[in-house]
Amino acid sequence: MRHPWSYSRITTALLFAAAALLLQASNAGAMPMFARKLGVPCATCHTTIPRLNETGYRFRAAGFRLPEEIGKEETKPFELGDYFSGRIQARYDASRAKIGPVSSHRSSIQFHELTAYPATGSWGKYFSSLVELSFAPEEPAEVENGYVRADQGNPTTFYSGRFGIFHPFEGFGASDRPLALSRPYFQTNAANFNQTTFFTPWGFDQAGVEGGIDYKRTSVRATVFSGLTLREEEGAIKAFPAQGGPLRKPGGLPSSDTVDFQVFANQILNADGGGVSAYYYHGRLDLPVAGAEDLFQNSFDRVALYGSYPVLPKLHLLAAIQQGRDHLVQGGTLTSRGYFVEADSPLHEYATAGVRYDWFDPSRNKPTISCAACSRS
Repeated sequence: MRHPWSYSRITTALLFAAAALLLQASNAGAMPMFARKLGVPCATCHTTIPRLNETGYRFRAAGFRLPEEIGKEETKPFELGDYFSGRIQARYDASRAKIGPVSSHRSSIQFHELTAYPATGSWGKYFSSLVELSFAPEEPAEVENGYVRADQGNPTTFYSGRFGIFHPFEGFGASDRPLALSRPYFQTNAANFNQTTFFTPWGFDQAGVEGGIDYKRTSVRATVFSGLTLREEEGAIKAFPAQGGPLRKPGGLPSSDTVDFQVFANQILNADGGGVSAYYYHGRLDLPVAGAEDLFQNSFDRVALYGSYPVLPKLHLLAAIQQGRDHLVQGGTLTSRGYFVEADSPLHEYATAGVRYDWFDPSRNKPTISCAACSRS
């Protein structure tokens, strides 16, 4: 018989107001320098921070300018504060335990991360840049974004291209940044059948080149990524995004001269976060063979569909499903699958209450136990 639940990862996450409670605009997803530069409130571009509304999505797609401003000279004098921002993230943990008559209390304040956004904004008529540098305790500095973008066209139809290091995709609605501290399971967990396949749709900021088109409320992006690279660290094999320099694919391997490919499309249906997104990723990664020094090339694919809509002013519904396929060293393929459903109730531009249900199965290839053995007395 099968035991599917033992191979599934299921969670219910309550995303109450604390998940998105902010004291000022400089939170994890907002860029206050844009509000300063344009003299507008954060609600101009956000539903609940950090999620973008249609204006915010098109503002980012047009290179941190309104689409109407593509091809026009900047009229505002340069000010450093319009191109620089930063954030500090900290957390407070408290716990209380009681075992018999003995009780204990613990509390701590921890510094989580410092993030800087230097040289971020639009430059001239067509160009823009985004630089995002993260610094965490006892961790090396991380480049999450470091790219140059060019846009040309008009408000109805414009073309864009970018080159550098960037997040895997720019979503809208259900595929946008989550309001909680965690992303859906299928975005951050790898397929696994006897060993991990390492790749996750989110979490690896690779070097790449991208081209796209925005036509009215439809956008399509095609991206070529440098892929992932594996190396041993602290006695374990870990995956890193190939960004050049020491983080590049080593030569002499089956996947050394290959690139990964991605297509991402957004269709906006409602200005306040309603839309449909489609995602496809094809990549190659050389995986270690257990008990041997050889490597084999895993050619893998991921397909996902996202949907969201504000059915009521205070009720937004979101859902998504993803299917994955990987190759096995012993032959054949491995299938993974996941989905999530979410309901949010906006309370304020800085806070939302909600609930999300996550399900992810890292391997649909489960062995079947013969029931003949189970029938013996």
